[in-house]
Amino acid sequence: MAFAAFPGVGNVGKLLIDGLVAGLDSTLVAELFHPDLPPQTKMVDGLLTPPHLTLHSINLGVESILVISGEAQPISPSGQFEMAETILATVGESGCEYMVVLAGLSSEPTCEEVYAICADDKIKELFADGGGDIAVDKPSGGVIGLAGLLASLGPVNGISSGCVVAATIGSSADIHAAERLRLALQKWLDLDIPIPIATTAAIADRIESLIGKYPDAEMPSEFIEEDPSSLYA
Repeated sequence: MAFAAFPGVGNVGKLLIDGLVAGLDSTLVAELFHPDLPPQTKMVDGLLTPPHLTLHSINLGVESILVISGEAQPISPSGQFEMAETILATVGESGCEYMVVLAGLSSEPTCEEVYAICADDKIKELFADGGGDIAVDKPSGGVIGLAGLLASLGPVNGISSGCVVAATIGSSADIHAAERLRLALQKWLDLDIPIPIATTAAIADRIESLIGKYPDAEMPSEFIEEDPSSLYA
């Protein structure tokens, strides 16, 4: 199993992925570079660090998972496609059968939905067997960017893939939506993901600070709520 998340609305998936890396037994497996990543190096632990994505292995006790994240994604469609292909090839070579993108969708404050969007029947069956809510008609316009490509290109690369979405109020770091996402994954996939919410809260503070210093870290929504073709009708 591989999970991936990138900056977006509520940073829901990123909060969970960063919480896994910080709160559990994790090992850095690889750093992924691409010329179309935003050309903004950052200070990390006192060292100047080039833009990149990270691939960590997380020990969950009886099994391990891979997680992919970063502070940004390639800014061109071709760069996003190339990065998606690289990630899928890498996790496939590591023996992963599933790629699950984690994300948030801006919703009304009272909405607490968590649902899965699937790219093939195998992952649909996996989520359904765990009691997951499978969406077949939303978001109506689909998923864009690196998140959309990873969630949909899996079957082309011999990997079952999809996306798990949690409703969020859209704040820059929504820890409550991230917690709902974590609980849903535990139930649907029968995984033990014991991340203390205090760890997630500390990461949320870091993300808030990051966005203040580096505006490019706050990415637009991964989702389109209407058919893009209607915009040109």
